[in-house]
Amino acid sequence: MNFKNTAVVSIIGKQNVGKTTLIRALIPRLKERGHKVGTFKYNIRKLEIDHQHKDTYKYFQSGADTVAISSHDEIAIIKRVNRVPQIAEVIEKYFNDVSIVLVEGYREDSFPKIKIVELQEVPGIEKGSSDRELVLCKGDSNSSHFSESDVNKTTDFIENIISSNKYYTKKHLQNA
Repeated sequence: MNFKNTAVVSIIGKQNVGKTTLIRALIPRLKERGHKVGTFKYNIRKLEIDHQHKDTYKYFQSGADTVAISSHDEIAIIKRVNRVPQIAEVIEKYFNDVSIVLVEGYREDSFPKIKIVELQEVPGIEKGSSDRELVLCKGDSNSSHFSESDVNKTTDFIENIISSNKYYTKKHLQNA
């Protein structure tokens, strides 16, 4: 599958509103419907996936520019970069084998968005058009999950984006 067949949807909202929880609920739903799913956590303050006292950590701390580790079913690559890569570059290079990339925390560009808001924010939110933005209201801030209805509605929204062929071409990313 080439990059032109990879849809991108941004999941946005305040910290601790449930973005990760929603993405974790969506992944198995989308996979059940036959999609290959990628996730991209955008704009974290410090990348920490390697651990002190491990060989790969030691290699990177010694100055290696690229470090990789693999097993029979996983691979991880850590690269030093001179500049923050554009989201389009990362998706083109590393997500060309999936049908959908769920990006957590990326508000830029004109990708379709799923915006999670808390109940008290509802009066002030701007509703986007139904094919560009889905707004989910998390009614119970103490709850750690979304309703079955919300997860189904969100899965359908994403499937419409995948099938629309409108929001994920290489040209869209370059012009967004």
